[in-house]
Amino acid sequence: MINMKVLDYRITSDSQQVIVNKVRRNEQGEISVATDKEGNTSESTSLVGYFGNLSRALVGIQRDYVLSSGTQIETIKDYKESLETITTAVENEMDLGEEF
Repeated sequence: MINMKVLDYRITSDSQQVIVNKVRRNEQGEISVATDKEGNTSESTSLVGYFGNLSRALVGIQRDYVLSSGTQIETIKDYKESLETITTAVENEMDLGEEF
């Protein structure tokens, strides 16, 4: 089972799929917390998607990262740098280096 954190992304899995969620942040940039009926707290997240494998999940994360409101892209260079930023963060978390 996968249970990883990469920047604001939470990557988990079950026997069928890889699930990617993204934490929600408040106006101060702090991670929002949700409380259930029993009083248990957890990070407030929004679903990015369900993926068949980790490689496809990375593509979904890259897409969400460059299209999200927190990323300002005005040129192709900005787009490339944003993709490199998120890809490097994922590779570092997975310690894949050149293999990925």
